[in-house]
Amino acid sequence: MIFVLIGGKNKDSNKTIIEENIIKLTNKDNPKLLFVPLASDDINKSIIKFNNLVKNLQLDISYLTYDNINDFEKLIELNDIIYVGGGISNHLNKVFIDNKLDVILKKHLNDNKIYAGISAGAMLVTKTSMGDKNIYVDNFHNYGYKMVDCLNILNISICPHYQNEDLIIYNDVVKDLTIDSFGIEEDTALVIDNENYYVFKEDKKASLYHFDKEKMIPLYENIIYKKNGGFLS
Repeated sequence: MIFVLIGGKNKDSNKTIIEENIIKLTNKDNPKLLFVPLASDDINKSIIKFNNLVKNLQLDISYLTYDNINDFEKLIELNDIIYVGGGISNHLNKVFIDNKLDVILKKHLNDNKIYAGISAGAMLVTKTSMGDKNIYVDNFHNYGYKMVDCLNILNISICPHYQNEDLIIYNDVVKDLTIDSFGIEEDTALVIDNENYYVFKEDKKASLYHFDKEKMIPLYENIIYKKNGGFLS
């Protein structure tokens, strides 16, 4: 399984460069995609937003909702891409664990599939990541970010929406972590393919950083980086 972890989308952008690259990873002209909107508190709104985003792409789309949640394994088998949308990470983790979707997903890690997640959907497969469920605004600054324990499929930590200047607090958090950590700005994606990892970008000015022993290392497009042993837990 290849993982594509997207830091978010700029609300003023309708670019689909990342999604187009995800399609290319399947080596299929019209791949099948399962969209999972379960992190959202408004599933229909999430589905409409996603459909508007990818309306011009060649995709055969199905959806995982609470009505067919027991069919998750069958839907994984039928689809080439599992794309998990954003929302509330704590809620998404609970839904996966309570319905044993995490167990099913882990059974298919050796399948030739693409896992794509955006924001909370990207956090889901990590060990622990920076969440924003509890944030509040005071004097134009955001406070209350907290680390969230996730499914630990990938032994990494991420901070989506890292372009937010208030998320500088993540730089202090990673000093106490013993795992690889990544700051992923909106309109960028971290791609993990076994021992290789690299970057997709929609905005050339956006950045993605790898924290290694307190060093903050920018990652660039068109370069394949290597992690001996890979990132799987």
